[in-house]
Amino acid sequence: MLQTVLTEEESRFLSDYLANHFASQSEAPLPQEAQDDFWKGVLQVSHKVGAATALNKLLLFERPVSFVDEAGVSLTLYQACAGHIPVITLSHAGDFEALVTNLVYKGKTPANLTATGSSFVFGKKMRLIILSKKPYSNVSAKTMGLSEAAWQEKSLKIRWEHECTHFYTKVRYGCAQNHLHDELIADFCGIYQAFGHYRSDYFLRFMGIRGSEGSRLSFYIKNASPAVFAALKEVAEKAARTLKSWSKSPAFARMTKEERIQWMCALQLRNM
Repeated sequence: MLQTVLTEEESRFLSDYLANHFASQSEAPLPQEAQDDFWKGVLQVSHKVGAATALNKLLLFERPVSFVDEAGVSLTLYQACAGHIPVITLSHAGDFEALVTNLVYKGKTPANLTATGSSFVFGKKMRLIILSKKPYSNVSAKTMGLSEAAWQEKSLKIRWEHECTHFYTKVRYGCAQNHLHDELIADFCGIYQAFGHYRSDYFLRFMGIRGSEGSRLSFYIKNASPAVFAALKEVAEKAARTLKSWSKSPAFARMTKEERIQWMCALQLRNM
């Protein structure tokens, strides 16, 4: 039972938003062989001339990037739950923003890019993940009680697993949205991968529900009244507590990573 009082119209709005949008039938995966062959070629070239040069020659020849830290650019073809996915990692924030601008947005800088730490591309011809080494969700190392180096390492691990989880739900369910349910699942996987256990307080901090940093939640719901937004915070807190308890259960321990994602996708947030 929510503590926030909503009008009938607000209740309908929230109920519609919280309806489970993960389809029961999987999306037919796109042919993967051509993409794998292309990226294997890029990877081979990167081993010879460096990832930055390889990307400019084979992927960015129309809009090359003048990388500030070429040594900080890396490329791998990662075996995720849903198959191979190219992952490009950039140490310099400016290099990340330039690559996203030139590769994903065809030279047009998107809004709020400086606050963004990753980009997930899932198109008909190309799938890839681009990751920065920015602090995750713009939360500082001091807030996390970690050194700058340790938090940078953890941030990258969270982002990596977070984006691979979006990749999985896109392939498995045909869905990867800017939505609380998607972020709940992806952050769970990221936090668990980085720390070896789930911390619900970290998720709430990253979403901006606890503390002044990491204010992401407002990005995932549009045109919501203050009351609906307050109710959504309640839902997020309850869901985070549910996941924390579940992560300590024997059933959780017996599950594979893929089974855990599927279990979270089946959650009915509006009933929490």
